[in-house]
Amino acid sequence: MKKNKLFTLLSVLLILAFVFTACQSAPVEPTQEETSEEEVDTTGEEETAAEADETTNEVETVSEATTECPAITLAYLQGFTSEYPGQFEVDEYQAATGCEMVYKSNPMFDGQDLPPVEERLPENPLVLVPYEDIGLYGGTLNGTSFAPESGTSDILSWRHVSLVRISDDLQTILPNVASAWDVNADNTEFTFYLRKGIKWSDGEPFTVDDMMFWYEDIKLNQELNPDNAPDFVMEKIDNYTVKYTFEAPNYAFLISQGTNAYAQPWQPKHFLSQFHIDYNSDANTIAEEEGYEDWTGLFRSYYHDWKDSYHRLGVPTLESHVVIEETTEYRRLEANPYYFKVDPTGQQLPYIDYHYERFISDTEVANLAIINGEVDLKGQGMELTSYPLLKENEATGDYIVQLPPAGLGKSMAYWFNVNHKDPVKQELFQNTQFLQAMSLAINRAEINELIYLGLGAPIAGLPADPASVPFVSEEQATHMTEYDPDAANTLLDEVGMEVGPDGFRTAPDGSDFLIYLEYAQQAGPVLMQELIKSYWEDVGIRVELKEVSSEAYRTRIITNDHDVANWHNDGTSLPAITADTSAFYPPVTGGSFGFPGPWQPWFDSGGTEGERPPDYVVEQYEKAELLKTLEPGSDEWMALGSELIDTYLEHMWSIGTVGYVPSPVVVSNRLGNTTTWSVILWDYYWEYPFRVEQFYIKE
Repeated sequence: MKKNKLFTLLSVLLILAFVFTACQSAPVEPTQEETSEEEVDTTGEEETAAEADETTNEVETVSEATTECPAITLAYLQGFTSEYPGQFEVDEYQAATGCEMVYKSNPMFDGQDLPPVEERLPENPLVLVPYEDIGLYGGTLNGTSFAPESGTSDILSWRHVSLVRISDDLQTILPNVASAWDVNADNTEFTFYLRKGIKWSDGEPFTVDDMMFWYEDIKLNQELNPDNAPDFVMEKIDNYTVKYTFEAPNYAFLISQGTNAYAQPWQPKHFLSQFHIDYNSDANTIAEEEGYEDWTGLFRSYYHDWKDSYHRLGVPTLESHVVIEETTEYRRLEANPYYFKVDPTGQQLPYIDYHYERFISDTEVANLAIINGEVDLKGQGMELTSYPLLKENEATGDYIVQLPPAGLGKSMAYWFNVNHKDPVKQELFQNTQFLQAMSLAINRAEINELIYLGLGAPIAGLPADPASVPFVSEEQATHMTEYDPDAANTLLDEVGMEVGPDGFRTAPDGSDFLIYLEYAQQAGPVLMQELIKSYWEDVGIRVELKEVSSEAYRTRIITNDHDVANWHNDGTSLPAITADTSAFYPPVTGGSFGFPGPWQPWFDSGGTEGERPPDYVVEQYEKAELLKTLEPGSDEWMALGSELIDTYLEHMWSIGTVGYVPSPVVVSNRLGNTTTWSVILWDYYWEYPFRVEQFYIKE
């Protein structure tokens, strides 16, 4: 196997990442992998299980191959170690244990027209070591989202696969679809060696051609993707070897591929090419017969990087579960018979037969479903305001509620629209005095008590999370967070916003002034929006509050028809900002909704389209792009990062509220092989680090 180079960023993460646990009010128990005695080989090895049964704690020495492989778990590794924590390559496992792997299929596939399990698996399946038990097949994992395209990333993470993945220690990068990789000395070339013999969920072979189809025929196709070409060159070396080349050092690439890489760099060429004009000259005719203007519309109905943005069944996948049914009320998925992982006894994963995703748009209704025992696992969208109710009803719902930290990921922030279509509002929303006033008007101490049970702390609007990003100082983290309505009123007076007889202020030109504050429940507590409205109206800024669906909110942002965006300030942890520095310069909206207005096309096109931003914004953009090329943790990186934060705060491009807030995770007691969540955060793709494919239903 090719020798994998250690990623420089990981050593930085080892020291810096997860100061989150130091910022919460009570310590979070470490995961099994965090209690290791060795840095790499035995991460995840627990001593407690072995101590409980000293008679079986001897290291097993196998001199002859046995017919059955040992049923090791992370709680009882039986002395066997691997190159990477919690998993083995099958050849590595057989050599270490002296066993001969015999593969076993999920009984749900019995009687189906499928090849034998050993023919469905790749040449070298990945052996995933369960946390506590060799699991049982069967059952349904029940979850909930807001709507088919709202709050779904939590459940998407249950079945997700990527080239590499991050371990649940949140530091180590592990083989996954790629069994190995090489990185050149200056971090500009990344070569991946795919696991040979992986198959799509319909049984067709997966090769580098599927990656090249995604790159050449989708990402570089001007009809499908006119604005956002990749910043790398992808090259096919052979059927199972692919190379990425970047113009500048990319220290974040591996970590980005191992965490929130929801945009999988492959698509099933054998399936999607039938709808692509370069492969099927009749593609336009087929599209028109189905009501589309041309082939691109039909193609997009089958493909989107965000997998829940299309709703046609039958698209092959590499993931653990395949969508088999979708209505306006729910989505059902079943186990992929060609999934490429097995447990140490040779049982093909996943253990759980079905995923069930119920769409519930109302938080109170979702909480009731949890209390009634109808939800097995829920992390995304959970607010601390629900914690007392959910905790009180743990026994009734047969679940436990964990409280891992989330850093800025659960901190509500507000981004005024610097590219507003109304020139009066645009000028005002770029005025630092106005924005400072809006920040000083907010009573963060009251928000902390009323919404976050006193467990958070005031936080500025920041593009980088001070809990994990070392160049953010305490002074920067609390910039303009004091509650000072008198100072806010003075600043608004200086801006020229006069108070009328009704107690509300006019715009600087004397016209009526009103902020439309539209929000979606997915973004955060409704009480937050009500409090923000009251604080701003207390200093004379009239606010009209309106709840909309996540889809409607997304549309308003994308079309640049909003006054102020508001969302959780995720995408700001160390791995996230190392991979993507766009949060450091406007326009910024929060959430995963793109960037509105004329400035972003200028950035995307290299200055050939859109409107050139002011010089200070262009300078910030150029410095942010430079930050991506610097080695994280270096003196140059630290200095430039701090400078970027200073400029961001100088212009008040976002307004923060309360940070360092823990976030509930509900875990049903009927689930086996779960763990203690060390974080629940979009930046790490919710449950993805915690190996959901080895969960099982105990009942």
